[in-house]
Amino acid sequence: MICKIKKTAEKYGMFSEKKNVVVGLSGGADSCALLHALCALKDEYSLNITVAHVNHGIRGEEAQRDEDFAVHFCSELGVPIKVCHCNVPEEAKKANMGLEEYGRKIRYEFFESIEKDALIATAHNLNDCCETLLFNMARGTSVKGLRSIPAVRGNIIRPLIDCTRAEIEAYCRENNINYVTDSTNGDDTYSRNRIRLNIIPELKKINPSFEQAASRLIASANEDEDFFAALTAEKIKSAKRENGYDAGEIDSCHTALKKRVVAEIIIKETNLLPESVHISNVCKILRGGKTQILGDTEVRVEKNILTFGKKSLTESWQRDFSLDEDIITPAGTIKFSIVNSIEPFTKQFVHKCVLDYDSVVGQLTLRSRLAGDKIRIANRNCTKQLKKMFTEDKITDKNSVCVLADELGVVWVQGYGCAERCKINKKTKKMLKINY
Repeated sequence: MICKIKKTAEKYGMFSEKKNVVVGLSGGADSCALLHALCALKDEYSLNITVAHVNHGIRGEEAQRDEDFAVHFCSELGVPIKVCHCNVPEEAKKANMGLEEYGRKIRYEFFESIEKDALIATAHNLNDCCETLLFNMARGTSVKGLRSIPAVRGNIIRPLIDCTRAEIEAYCRENNINYVTDSTNGDDTYSRNRIRLNIIPELKKINPSFEQAASRLIASANEDEDFFAALTAEKIKSAKRENGYDAGEIDSCHTALKKRVVAEIIIKETNLLPESVHISNVCKILRGGKTQILGDTEVRVEKNILTFGKKSLTESWQRDFSLDEDIITPAGTIKFSIVNSIEPFTKQFVHKCVLDYDSVVGQLTLRSRLAGDKIRIANRNCTKQLKKMFTEDKITDKNSVCVLADELGVVWVQGYGCAERCKINKKTKKMLKINY
């Protein structure tokens, strides 16, 4: 495995410039093998290694066990370790973020804080790449998503990216490396665990070398994406005008390139990631017209020039409710679907995007706020008028927020969550999932 790590490091020039390395250590087999291997290579590459461990405050005694193990493991290897303690569930709730998202944010902020301009080495491996690839495919990714996890991203390096989990575990056995196991790894209610425990074993029955086959796909996707990224940048530069972009030049591109150019321009102009519906809507007006995307962003094509601006939603609006299709509103794109599991959502956010569909009374309507609208948000002890809520949160354009209402009143408000009377409970059988 050491030879494979060296080959990967040299292929991507991981240690060609910087020699200070912060190694993320969870205590699992992957990160322990990574740290052990880098310590074995530190003289060859003149590496200065510091270890970082984050106790997320999620798994109680088990998290403390992991921390104690990490400290002891580093002591045996003779490398310094720094530990960060964070109550991720509590802080994620305050930041209005999911547990996984906030945990990742904390980890990388901590890694970056240890040593300025140092490399950050994480233990992502080929199996992680396969899981990410399948996860992205299940969500309908573009070629960019087929790239899975990059070997190098900025100052983040992944020396184990070409190693399989079996190779890593064999390395641990051969070198008598102890490690800890996260008790949640065997819980297939989590999407990634389900992919690892159930889906990949079935694919390996079709092709025992599935990891290597997936690696070839990822490599091919990387080559294609690099080519298209360069071509896209050239086309954007060519189409840029003083007052916008040459819509005709963009429209003359092949559809594949046109969509990429439009997507990158949207990102550049709004600093937001567009969905496929936004890209499609902008492509449709390249010969003239206007459309609204990502809330209050108005896109226009006049006299062959594509421009972006902000539109104030001064007028009220309403849309018919429907399931399993994108509903384009002046305040953004909404999609409703029926689900039987709340697994994708962290506990503290489930009421923000899921409600008890059977508790809805009569017909649902998606609209902007109306005078007198009020709601008792789930798990809060007060009923408030929407006007007051928006004023307190400094939302000046009160029609820029989506409201879902039934015949009794408001059941959900974008960014706030569902009404107390519609929150899911133990008797809930049918749930309405809201994507926006």
